[in-house]
Amino acid sequence: MTAGKARFWGACWLAYTALPVFAQDCHIALRGKIRDNDTREPLAFASVFVQEAGRGAVSDENGYFIVPNLCESATYTITVKHVECDHETRVVRLTENTLLEFYLHHSHVLKEVIVAEKAVAPAPAQASVSVSGSELASAQGVNLGETLKKLPGVSLLNTGATIAKPVIQGLHSNRIAIITNNVALEGQQWGAEHAPEIDPFTAERISVVKGAAGVRYGVGAMAGAIVLEPAELRREAGLGGWLSLGGFSNGLGGVASGALDWHLPGRSLTFRLQGTAKRSGTLRAPDYWLGNTAAAEFDLAAMAGWKTGRWTQHLTASRFTQQLGVLRAAHVGNLTDLRRAIESEVPLQNPDSFTYRIDRPYQSVQHHLLQYKTALRLSEKWKLSGQYSFQYNYRREYDVVRKTGSAAEKPQISFRLWSNTLEHFPIQHWEGGIGIQGIQQLNYVGRGGYIPDFQTYGGSVWALERWRRYPHPWEYEIGARFDYRRSDVSYAEGTFLPPGTSRDTSVHFSNASVTGGVIYHFAKYGRIALHSGYAWRPPHVYELFARGVHFSSATYEEGNRRMRPEKAWNSNLSLEWQAPRVSATLTLFRNAVQDFIYLNPSADSVLTVRGAFPVYRYRQDNAVLQGMDAGASWQVFPAWSVEGRASVLRAFRRVDDPASDKQRKEWLPLMPADRFQYGLKWQRARGKEQAGETYVRLLATTVLRQTRLPAEGLLKAAPDAFTVFSLEAAHTFRLRHKTENHPAGQTLEIGLNIQNMTNLRYREYLNFFRFFADEPGVNVGVRARWRF
Repeated sequence: MTAGKARFWGACWLAYTALPVFAQDCHIALRGKIRDNDTREPLAFASVFVQEAGRGAVSDENGYFIVPNLCESATYTITVKHVECDHETRVVRLTENTLLEFYLHHSHVLKEVIVAEKAVAPAPAQASVSVSGSELASAQGVNLGETLKKLPGVSLLNTGATIAKPVIQGLHSNRIAIITNNVALEGQQWGAEHAPEIDPFTAERISVVKGAAGVRYGVGAMAGAIVLEPAELRREAGLGGWLSLGGFSNGLGGVASGALDWHLPGRSLTFRLQGTAKRSGTLRAPDYWLGNTAAAEFDLAAMAGWKTGRWTQHLTASRFTQQLGVLRAAHVGNLTDLRRAIESEVPLQNPDSFTYRIDRPYQSVQHHLLQYKTALRLSEKWKLSGQYSFQYNYRREYDVVRKTGSAAEKPQISFRLWSNTLEHFPIQHWEGGIGIQGIQQLNYVGRGGYIPDFQTYGGSVWALERWRRYPHPWEYEIGARFDYRRSDVSYAEGTFLPPGTSRDTSVHFSNASVTGGVIYHFAKYGRIALHSGYAWRPPHVYELFARGVHFSSATYEEGNRRMRPEKAWNSNLSLEWQAPRVSATLTLFRNAVQDFIYLNPSADSVLTVRGAFPVYRYRQDNAVLQGMDAGASWQVFPAWSVEGRASVLRAFRRVDDPASDKQRKEWLPLMPADRFQYGLKWQRARGKEQAGETYVRLLATTVLRQTRLPAEGLLKAAPDAFTVFSLEAAHTFRLRHKTENHPAGQTLEIGLNIQNMTNLRYREYLNFFRFFADEPGVNVGVRARWRF
């Protein structure tokens, strides 16, 4: 056995044997019992709803209930209802040993029956993980990718140190739907350097749904979805909100974010205004500065909600603006310098000082969103709802200019994208629904000609139903969807056309998606779920017609007009176990993709008027992606616990072998290496009536060297395995106790976060700029959040 294989099987054995003692924070269960206050008898079939999680449970015949997959150290508002009793609402700070008892008073006076606006929503049949509470707060000041990278099965695709996008089980970009406040994000996110235009501070909870989710979220969810859920608008009259401040040592960055909620007295009208501002300067690797890695961001969002009779209406408007520097060392002037830059251990163009200035190359992004949704409650179980959203995305990419004059002030590529989405749900049962959706996009490439102008039209119809009946332990889900997409492509006058390309052309695609799942609930400790789905994705215009330099990623890319739609059959088996001191999750998945589209690196380089760049070409082959995600925790002592996660992926394509007239397997490029996380956490609760735990967590991340590489096209050997350490700590002070108008009281949370504690020099395989520079060095972050 070779040394590489020995290391791999040793790591797998370590992950397997460590399963009983490793964990993730958002798989803690809320347990309790509901009794009659007078007789002390258990109350069966009482409903328990956790407002922040948007879901709940029903008590069994002995009054017991369990709500799984909640987050440790998070504050939850719990409402308990029974048809014969007064409702009770309680705010709790969840710890692993939390066991609640509710004593409901019988109602002796006949009161008005109020139908709740939001039913307890079933959890998805697919494997899913989530982050909220202090875990979310500790990473919100960076970006969406960094917020999610601790979750099993989620990794990052980077372009340098400033741009990151999430990867779910090896797939990214247009195969992942990003849903914010029930709106699918539409933007230029198909490139590695096109990070999602999302402010994580707008979310109170972020969930990652893994596996084919095309029926629920559309053709962009072939690999899954990232769902950002904002906090509910204020229900009590008065003012409230929060203010968060943070600072980072690497780049001397700072972030400020806050929200103000206002509910008008005596009216069902409520508002929220939320904003975020970030700025950071030149980042530093352990041994040198990373030139031109400064960044700036400003976001603003406003929400309003009102209710009149059976009508509920919401209006949301947001604006996201961001300017990101692109590593200057990745842009070189000739083929000789490109080879020297790749072979060098340090960047050839290296600044010797810190600055907040953003020079070329850089990108500037604006994203505007306007959303209106309304719902009419027809009965206790039927609701009619509709939604309209408008999105405008404006992206500019500025290359290095090697001449003077007016051209030095203009962007080399200018994108404008409009998206109009009209959704209407004619009939919606509380466990499912049917609906229609329409979409229209316009994209104008102002300069550069990397892709042509295009207009896209489309529509879909779908149906999704969930069967469940407590206390029956089985649940079933089935759904289907049909989508149509048409793109009209037009090249601007004077644009160089690839051979055989018409100046104006149209492409159109259509197909169906189906999904099915079954869930079995164990009596006390968890569930096992099997989900299988067929999903598809039409090739994007850039995959069909791209030809030229992609400046922000410093690559020369070529599309293929003969691309066919991707068709994937995805299956996953997931187990969730919640015992009093031990919790664990395990997901096994297999994704078989016909006509899988991928960006294939080549050994070629091209010299253009803009400089020298490595060549990447879009290819299409049948592929299989399979592996496992695992996580667990063990509370060794009342205040001490160990935790960990493991993600293993094997991704290969099937290609024809002319010598044997058979197909052979070849590894796919740009797939995550095996990743393991493990840590130790100490936490001390301060009591039931006080807000805060003090916790300290030491976490290590080990990434093995990626040895499953394509046979050709690798410009530089894959980086070595590495282990980086991080430290997190937080404490919450209660400044004011809970009142009727302030159910959560007033708190101040302070936190510390140290990344790459040992200042290790390393490179990530999924970083496009790993050829030119190391990852950032040690970074110390401090934060404070005041809730009022």
